[in-house]
Amino acid sequence: MTARLCFSALRALRLSSTSAHVVRRNVANSRSPLIRQFSRSCPSQKQRYVRFDVDPEQPLNVRKWDLGTQIFVAVVVGGGVYYVTHLEQIPETGRWRFMDINPKFEAKLAKASHDELLAEFRGKVLPENHPVARHVRRVVTRILESSNLGTLSSPESTYLPTHGASDDLWSPQTQTDDVPPGAGGRQWNLMVVNDDRIVNAAASYGNIVVFTGILPAAKDEQGLAAVLGHEIGHVVLRHNSERYSSMKVLLALATALEVAGLDLGIARLITSLLYDLPNSRTQELEADQVGLKLAAKACFDPQAAPEMFTRLGQLEKRNGGRTLSFISTHPPSEQRVKRLEGLLADAYAIRAASPECSGIQDSMAAFRDSFALSVGSDGNTWR
Repeated sequence: MTARLCFSALRALRLSSTSAHVVRRNVANSRSPLIRQFSRSCPSQKQRYVRFDVDPEQPLNVRKWDLGTQIFVAVVVGGGVYYVTHLEQIPETGRWRFMDINPKFEAKLAKASHDELLAEFRGKVLPENHPVARHVRRVVTRILESSNLGTLSSPESTYLPTHGASDDLWSPQTQTDDVPPGAGGRQWNLMVVNDDRIVNAAASYGNIVVFTGILPAAKDEQGLAAVLGHEIGHVVLRHNSERYSSMKVLLALATALEVAGLDLGIARLITSLLYDLPNSRTQELEADQVGLKLAAKACFDPQAAPEMFTRLGQLEKRNGGRTLSFISTHPPSEQRVKRLEGLLADAYAIRAASPECSGIQDSMAAFRDSFALSVGSDGNTWR
């Protein structure tokens, strides 16, 4: 009877630990700390596994700690000091984050990323003189040059003049050629990939990739500027380097929880849900905010941003819907649209304050007036 009860208890414990997919492999492992060791006389046997050995009468006496406890505490304290000393505040948003990636190292990542992109999309990249490629380059050039963020690697006539000093949040005076954009560099690479199946665009360490599948959703330059402003915003905010840094934090937290007695699979799941995924969603909202400002400074209509993300949200639902928000890397489209709409007033103020934008608007108005005068009342153009 006792053996049967032990078996039932062990089976119940096994079944209860399978709620997370990550832990299923560990349940079958008899050495997993989630599964306590039971003897044949289950009710009278104590746990065999003890993680730490600290004198209960003098818990703060380090000399009486066992070696494992001393190492664990040293790692936690040392890691905490390292974490605090590598905190920085993002100028554009004011958020504090952990960052320990050197800009010089980013240059190596940029080169490796560019080589990988060239190899992956070889034969699919549209030439620079292709009409679609030129359409995308015009939008990218306006966004980069209007905020003095640099230029595309291939020489091309500029759409907007680049002024020396700037009142932007991104310090152009510190930009150099030996590090990628976002870390102070000036040179950007653009690839327009001919693949209508991929509705996406991306930017990383100065490498901008636009798939032709995003163009129908963008509709025009305004919608495309909303997408590209968001992606370039990720680079400006150095989000990729932040994620590289966060991987170290995730590993440290998961290891600490595992050392403390929690299964490694559950430890990684917890750190992902409580740290990694929320941080990823925060980055997306930050890129939305900065991207809206970049597009507005480049004289694009800020209203195009919430309209664009509304269309993307509808497309996402038609293609299978969203997953639960707390296990997603991106916030819900409805939340992003609502937040962007709340930022429109500031974005319009940025566009109105730009002399280049007023010049472009005047030229467009003159063109419309000229076109209206050249058309007769019957709709035919005057010869």
